[in-house]
Amino acid sequence: MNHDVSAHSVQEDRRIAITWGDGVVSRFHFVWLRQQHFHPATGRADQEPGAPLRLPDDPDDLIVGDCAIEDGCLMVRWANDEAVTRHDLAWLRRNAYDRDLRLARKVRQQTWTGDEVAVSDWLDWEQVVQDETALYGLFVTLRDSGVARLRGAPTRRDEIRRLADRFGALRNTDFGLIGEIVSKPPEEAGRYANIGSGSAGPLAAHTDEGWRYAPPGINFHLAIENMPGEGGESMLFDGLLAAERLRTSNPEAFAFLSSTPMRFAAERNPQERYYAHGRMIVTDRDGEIVGVRFSDRTLGVQDLDEDQIEPAYRALRAFASEMYADDLVYRHKLQPGECHVFDNHRVLHARSGFDPSEGPRYIQQCSVDREEFHNTYRQLAEKLGHEDDAAMILPNGALG
Repeated sequence: MNHDVSAHSVQEDRRIAITWGDGVVSRFHFVWLRQQHFHPATGRADQEPGAPLRLPDDPDDLIVGDCAIEDGCLMVRWANDEAVTRHDLAWLRRNAYDRDLRLARKVRQQTWTGDEVAVSDWLDWEQVVQDETALYGLFVTLRDSGVARLRGAPTRRDEIRRLADRFGALRNTDFGLIGEIVSKPPEEAGRYANIGSGSAGPLAAHTDEGWRYAPPGINFHLAIENMPGEGGESMLFDGLLAAERLRTSNPEAFAFLSSTPMRFAAERNPQERYYAHGRMIVTDRDGEIVGVRFSDRTLGVQDLDEDQIEPAYRALRAFASEMYADDLVYRHKLQPGECHVFDNHRVLHARSGFDPSEGPRYIQQCSVDREEFHNTYRQLAEKLGHEDDAAMILPNGALG
């Protein structure tokens, strides 16, 4: 590797250029490289442990004496203080911030229609829970498409936790750590009487708890029981595909929803006064869609500027029309032991109505925060030798 890689510094530009074996050139700012010589907790080598300020270097003060490629590392001798730093070449390549290399590290999210999910493979519950290679396969599926299906789970209470714990710490949501989606008589349903999962009526497509500043991340729905009659189907929708279609069909609506935060609220009873503002379609700095926040039931009373009110509802109507396209929805009546795992910052879920007198519909649910899942994914990728996968740039989701 050393014979194929070369490095030189340009003091006027305050960057070191590395020419890789494939001809690609990466340029690293002096201060970016020196930051590895600085630890936020302990400062630099020339700082006393008790120093009150832990400041990184001033870029203007940095002078490179010389640099070279040695033993798979970039070696830099700093003339301003005679410090020497070494930087692993493989690590530098995986973290190079040249635009083309950065974009190449981004996850390529795969959109899907309902029919495509319906013919996707069911994963085996026990294999995924017990085998790290199978678990990593599930992680990659969720990373890329945001939805996975598993079957063969034991139909006992809190079994869902065995899988969720492999992703990270459980999120305490509006339903607690582990919630139950089951119809109850109004006198037993509390604040959920006749609404949402506490009812037997149909639920429209939505992401969970958009009225939180940071909505839950990965959702798990495991069927414990399901009545034999009609209805009670679970439905999933790819919000990314709907948003991409909106970008094409109605650029004005897309621009509005991806730039203007709207108000979400949970104020369905005296126990709820939750409010949060968030963009319905979230894009990153490259204009790529990374998240969706959508719910007809918790879209709050809007407090936009007066000239934005009508455009907001026009845009919302246009987005909902794309969301409810016939080919977008995946429908499946979860049978006992079957589980849907999906990204709540991308995949919307819904349910058809049912008659509770025909039998119980009992689904357990829980969530793991997105960053917990991403942290576990990166650690497992490294453990299994997928270093490039571990260095992928993962989408932040429906934040902001």
